[in-house]
Amino acid sequence: MSSERSAEVEFVKLPFLRRNNPFIQVLLSGACLFCNPGLYLAITGLGAGGGKVSSTTMADISNGVLYGLFTFSAILGGTMINVFGPRITMMFGVTGYPIYIGSLWYFDVHGKLWFPVFAGAYLGITAGCLWSVAGFMGNAYAEESQKGTWRAIQWTCNASGATIGGLVALGINLNTTRESVPHSVYIVFIILQICSVGFAALMLPPKALRRKDGTALAEFKPVTLIESLSGLGKLFGDYRILLMLPTFYAGEVFLVLQSSINAYAYNLRTRSLNNVLTNIVQIPFTILVGTLLDSKKLGSRRRRGMIVVIIDAVFITGTYIAQTIWLASWKFDRNIAGPSIDWTDSSYPGAVIIYLCYGAQYGMFQNTVLWLLGSLTNQPSRLGHMAGLFVSVLSAGTASAFGIDSTKTPYERENGAYFALATISWPILFYIAWKCTTDSNYFHEEGVGIPVHVQLEHDKMAGVIDGEAVEEKLHSQPVAERSAIGKEEKLLKSAI
Repeated sequence: MSSERSAEVEFVKLPFLRRNNPFIQVLLSGACLFCNPGLYLAITGLGAGGGKVSSTTMADISNGVLYGLFTFSAILGGTMINVFGPRITMMFGVTGYPIYIGSLWYFDVHGKLWFPVFAGAYLGITAGCLWSVAGFMGNAYAEESQKGTWRAIQWTCNASGATIGGLVALGINLNTTRESVPHSVYIVFIILQICSVGFAALMLPPKALRRKDGTALAEFKPVTLIESLSGLGKLFGDYRILLMLPTFYAGEVFLVLQSSINAYAYNLRTRSLNNVLTNIVQIPFTILVGTLLDSKKLGSRRRRGMIVVIIDAVFITGTYIAQTIWLASWKFDRNIAGPSIDWTDSSYPGAVIIYLCYGAQYGMFQNTVLWLLGSLTNQPSRLGHMAGLFVSVLSAGTASAFGIDSTKTPYERENGAYFALATISWPILFYIAWKCTTDSNYFHEEGVGIPVHVQLEHDKMAGVIDGEAVEEKLHSQPVAERSAIGKEEKLLKSAI
């Protein structure tokens, strides 16, 4: 097809502002992340569960319970999505966060452990559903060329929630000498989290979604509970998934150490500032990684994956080395009170740079792992199970980290263990990018909707049809037929 003839081809272009736009649905999931785990990170980042240094043990116990149950709920998250759909699963998923924040408030006032432990258990059940939906939507709703960027946008929403929540706390704590978080912070966070149920309620069934060219995402057939559990079991027969399990486990363990050091080593207003800066710095680093993973200027998907894994490895290894040197210089003894470092102290600038680099790896690492997972398939049901398994193993790692920290293990040992876990991850991720990532899965899987521009590019390269045939096909076929998969035309019209 000549360039002149190509310009005459009229693609169907649906409006951007419509509920059944997959990107709008991903933004809704991002809004849920903003209000729930984002604000959760803000409150826990103030100092391990409420802000009091004395509450560290409570936070370790309640979070150990939380992430222990999170491990089991998340592995069934894909089944929940396939059976009940993203909307119901997400609406249930957001209910645990306001209860948990309320339990931290209760502990600050009354100092009793039962409520934080109960709330941690409930949040462990619900959060697995929320994060499974988010991981599923980030990979299953995006085109292959968008998976890194869309996931980065989701993560930015999460980090933005933590940033804004942290700014609220910083403003309140700016000139305070108190240890605990003011009641007003809890109240604001809980109200925002309750309101997020409305964002979840706006989510549509995946079969109702249409890309801007009118194509459906995939063929969505009714799935029974047994069929979904069978699909989950098949993941354990895939050597690629089994190989990546250690990288899932390593994705969040360092966060416990970072929160614990923040609570131990800094005073409240400096903890508040660290919290804000850590979440702000995640945004550009995560977007950078997502952009590189989707940038065709870097070559094939395989090559992009390898480049980003190398970038991650260099940055994160350097960060762990710096953290190791910093901890060795302080020689913290956790059996005595910490130094209560203030941002006016001469020791703060160097410490905060290391602290920020430590936080920046959070989004970088997870975005890379999830992108590599998404490069293995476009099948939504399979991606749902993958997202659930990822979150499950991630939570197991975090639960174990809270357990280790609750014993007051020296920070140098914790840091060394997590350094080793990260180091093990790099050859695994590089191998997956090198050997298991292909340029496209669209033409190797049944039941997956192929975007029009991808199909045209494929047909032109293969010489299957000439320009005249392509143009005639585009002009003659109605949208419902060009959607190819799932002819739910009434869903398409009603959801616009």
